[in-house]
Amino acid sequence: MPFDEARYEELHHGGMIGSLVHYRDRTASTMDDARAGAAALRGEGCGDAYLTDEQTAGRGRFRRPWVDAPGASLLVTYHLCVLDLVYAPLVGLAGALAAADAVTEVSGLETELKWPNDVLAGGRKLAGILAEAQPGGVEVDVFLGIGINIRDAAIGGLSDAERAVATTIEGEGATLPSVEELLAALSEALERRMAEVDAEPERLLADWRARLAMLGSRVRLSTTDGEIEGIAEDVTAEGQLVLRLDGGGTYSFAAGDVTVL
Repeated sequence: MPFDEARYEELHHGGMIGSLVHYRDRTASTMDDARAGAAALRGEGCGDAYLTDEQTAGRGRFRRPWVDAPGASLLVTYHLCVLDLVYAPLVGLAGALAAADAVTEVSGLETELKWPNDVLAGGRKLAGILAEAQPGGVEVDVFLGIGINIRDAAIGGLSDAERAVATTIEGEGATLPSVEELLAALSEALERRMAEVDAEPERLLADWRARLAMLGSRVRLSTTDGEIEGIAEDVTAEGQLVLRLDGGGTYSFAAGDVTVL
């Protein structure tokens, strides 16, 4: 169903983030829409949300295609602003926590996080987050893309292997929210989490670390340079994964895909 702006405004209880929603029923990529919108507004529009029912060229980490079905997911990119590039990695963490917070609030579903920025339910991927920074003028623009699987149709186009590790709010048997309810909860949760980026980054990191499902487990990390195995020991203040290798040394990684062994 088309986005009900009036209903969303009833549900959204203030704050800058998500106060203005740019909606298209179909678009190539909300990330590209947000970048174009920010460029057109020339430094204005921090906090704006770019929403669609269907993406034809959505992308995830490493520019992988994001597969979904029309109207089955929440597909949104927020244009956020931080004062320094050093804060940009924390925006992805804030987005993951906000998505987890929002899902639990509107559906009652318990969630966990998977490094770097996935949200899990029942051990399977429920939501994905992608943050891209773009240094500009006084502030740094960060475009935060969030996709949350609401209905089972959202994962119907995946391969059997991909579908085996994915889930939806509907598939978990939880209360099924409308897009307007979920977006309002997400915008408000993101407002709170972004305040922690500015004022309490240690608290944000501690909360994110506490909700990671894999710390202490043996994992395989797949990167563009190959695969490596070790114990997922910790995450750094910048959100990098610390692996303890079999030889005893530790290494930090900024990106990759993790599989628990």
